Amino acid sequence: MQDEQKIDFWLLTVTLILAGIGLVMVYSSSMYLSMEKFGSGTNYFKKQAIHIAIGFAAMMIFTKLNYRGFAKFGKFFLISGLGLLGVLLISNQINDVGVNRWLRIGGFSFQPSEIMKIILIIFLADSISRMGENVRSFKEGFMPLTGVILLSFALVFLQPDLGIASLLLFIGFYLLFVGRAKIVHLLMIITPAVVSIVFMVKNVPYMKKRWIEFIDPEMAYQIKQSIISIGSGGLFGVGLGNSSQKYYFLPELHTDFVFSIFAEELGFLGASVLLILTFMYVKRGLKIANQAPDIFGFLLASGLTMMIGIQVFVNIGVAVRLLPTTGMTLPFISYGGSSIVTSFVATGILLNISKQGNYEMKLSRVFGSRSFRKVWT
Repeated sequence: MQDEQKIDFWLLTVTLILAGIGLVMVYSSSMYLSMEKFGSGTNYFKKQAIHIAIGFAAMMIFTKLNYRGFAKFGKFFLISGLGLLGVLLISNQINDVGVNRWLRIGGFSFQPSEIMKIILIIFLADSISRMGENVRSFKEGFMPLTGVILLSFALVFLQPDLGIASLLLFIGFYLLFVGRAKIVHLLMIITPAVVSIVFMVKNVPYMKKRWIEFIDPEMAYQIKQSIISIGSGGLFGVGLGNSSQKYYFLPELHTDFVFSIFAEELGFLGASVLLILTFMYVKRGLKIANQAPDIFGFLLASGLTMMIGIQVFVNIGVAVRLLPTTGMTLPFISYGGSSIVTSFVATGILLNISKQGNYEMKLSRVFGSRSFRKVWT
């Protein structure tokens, strides 16, 4: 392995640009809402600035910490994450709260499900890298790991939060896939999992409502306003700060539907720039994974990159009516402390892996010298 490299400059640059765009868009989209609720148009802006500052500090810390050390605490992280999700569920039951995704400790609140995204990736990356060929064993490798994925999914789903729950499910199966689990085993689990999700969507009231709104746009006020907002932007947009939808027409405009305001104010060209920046982030993340010096680093970087990429796809997919409403934030852009800090932490770990990457390593070396057919059979 070569000497330690410098951190990935392009990934860091893209991250900071996205966070800067997000700060501007939170101010623009939340100005009138903030004025109504707090008597000041900068309340959400100031809080987001604090979130970014905390996230940046966390990113710098994780950039300095050797990512290999996380493997030693994989099980501890998992138990802690599952424990926090359990405490949240118990707290909701005791307080008779219908939907509450935040755990409050003193004056501090956070979303355990956001933390669980990174915890699950660390645990699976560590477990798969240590198991080696045993991950291809249904009893010794595949089933125990699948059990952890399904338990994480269930605890988040019960909040209820189908968006992040589904994200955990997808990332978990993705890591099993790139970690060389047998495809036949994955199909044995994925098929009933998809059937179960479809069943829940049809029978759980709030999920059924979202599905009906998705297939019938006349029933979906949020989606309707989102499409109007995006369409109003045209090629060049109506100008930064000039959105008409933020006058209380579009709900959750600074969180779930911030992309709609962005597209309205900066148009197709602005939205294209945002998509290009996101593509660059994912591309650099996958390159870091490809150049990771060990399998743990490869799986960790792959999982974190996919986590960011999937969230972007889902959030924008909802805004343009490609997907049903999920409540998933747009990384680095949407308002929200837990989401911002989690995204920065993920970037910090990626930057740490990039410092130690072997820039001559190819993906085939991660899997060994065996042929593709032998790997997957």
